[in-house]
Amino acid sequence: MNWWCFTRLQFFHIHCKIVFLNYIELRLEFNSISPFLDVLKQELADIGFDSFMDNENGFSAFISNKLLDENLVLDLLNNYDDFILSKIFEEHPYQNWNKKWESEFQPVVINENCVIRASFHGSFDCKYEVIIDPEMSFGTGHHETTRLIALYLLDNKLTSKKVLDFGAGTGVLSILAEKLGASKVVGVEVDPLAVSNAVNNASVNNCQKITFIEGSGEDIPNMAYDLVLANINKNTIADHWVSLIKVTHDKSTLVLSGFYNEDIPYLENLSSRNGLIPLYSNSENNWAVLVLKYN
Repeated sequence: MNWWCFTRLQFFHIHCKIVFLNYIELRLEFNSISPFLDVLKQELADIGFDSFMDNENGFSAFISNKLLDENLVLDLLNNYDDFILSKIFEEHPYQNWNKKWESEFQPVVINENCVIRASFHGSFDCKYEVIIDPEMSFGTGHHETTRLIALYLLDNKLTSKKVLDFGAGTGVLSILAEKLGASKVVGVEVDPLAVSNAVNNASVNNCQKITFIEGSGEDIPNMAYDLVLANINKNTIADHWVSLIKVTHDKSTLVLSGFYNEDIPYLENLSSRNGLIPLYSNSENNWAVLVLKYN
């Protein structure tokens, strides 16, 4: 995931006051690399970090400035003080994003039928080409969870289906859903910048059946969706579970991602209370996708 790069960076040691801009990177270096790193990543994901990038001596975690609670992060990292060599925050100013990601962002081949690329890349000879210019929104297909859901969509019929994309980001999955034949797609996203970006991306892809809405679970338009996509994290799925279930019907399919393999039992238990059973699961680098249907 080498697209997390920017032109001008300011470095902030963890005890300095952070000036919040659009995205904050937390860079962690450890004195040893061990399995507990996956646990820490999950704990960071649970408090709002939505993307991770490994490096030789640790990893970087990324979070929207809107979601960052500095004290909560510090309290969590205190549990790992024996292993952490350095803790650094980096600011990623919005205006510095585009120049660098254009030089770093490579097309993503989902499979032989689908490629996700930027508008400045050359065209690919494939059945489904999704054009994404991400600006400050995450969701280019580089992340494992986006690819896992995209692969599921490509293997299943979406013709005439009504699709909800909860946590739409750049709109990449919404756009793919329309290209695969969905009759109506609603993308819900809490970040207004991401919504604006998603609208632009849908226009570039000549999409006519997608509506993007700024909001959260309570803002989901009240209709019965055939397919519900939620590429967020375990806690956010749980927090908005009632809202997601409310807009399904007895033939609906739910496709959940944004969490790790070890979270699957929790989500299976949560969904079983509503009569949902696991239909399919897959994983990549411990990131998981879980597909559910009504029993």
